Amino acid sequence: MIVTALVRTYVAPMQVTDLHPLPLLVSARVYRNAGPTEPVLDDFVAGLGVVYSVGPPYGTRLLSLSDLARLAWPRSMLRRKAIETLDRRRDAVRIYGQPPALMLSFDGVESSLLLAGRIWDDLEESVPGDIVVGVPARDVVIVTGSRSPSGLERVYRAVDRMFFAHQRHPLSGRLLIRRGRTWAALGGTTTSASVTY
Repeated sequence: MIVTALVRTYVAPMQVTDLHPLPLLVSARVYRNAGPTEPVLDDFVAGLGVVYSVGPPYGTRLLSLSDLARLAWPRSMLRRKAIETLDRRRDAVRIYGQPPALMLSFDGVESSLLLAGRIWDDLEESVPGDIVVGVPARDVVIVTGSRSPSGLERVYRAVDRMFFAHQRHPLSGRLLIRRGRTWAALGGTTTSASVTY
């Protein structure tokens, strides 16, 4: 698989000084914590995981387990620093379109925004019902509301087209719903994400 080959190039040893990691959503089946050169991977929801990119630019260099050991950071500190980086970059977020479906823009790592709770808190009033998103690829987030039949239809169609078009960084053909502050697969059981952000 092409993504697996790309991962191998991301994990070269690095010098760690003042790091600003950014969380990235990935398909968890592609990544695994099998050895020290593998990326740090935390479970998220619905077959998605979280890895941590070092940048800028973000999205090409992933923090490995051996990098984390050199930093002597517990995972909770890595998560906290990654969310702080995400929060500092909120000004780069752009919202396009009009209801019933919106698209987010965030420098090619749009799916990272699922971990930015404040953004979703702000968007809650913009959609009818609970927030529903499609994340067919790392750089695509389409937003609608659970009480918008036309919005749900648009998001389903867009996700189908994009996910099966063999995107460079495919994520999921499933839609996710945000209830309270927890993401779950739409139509699935409401289980909280394994990692608290």
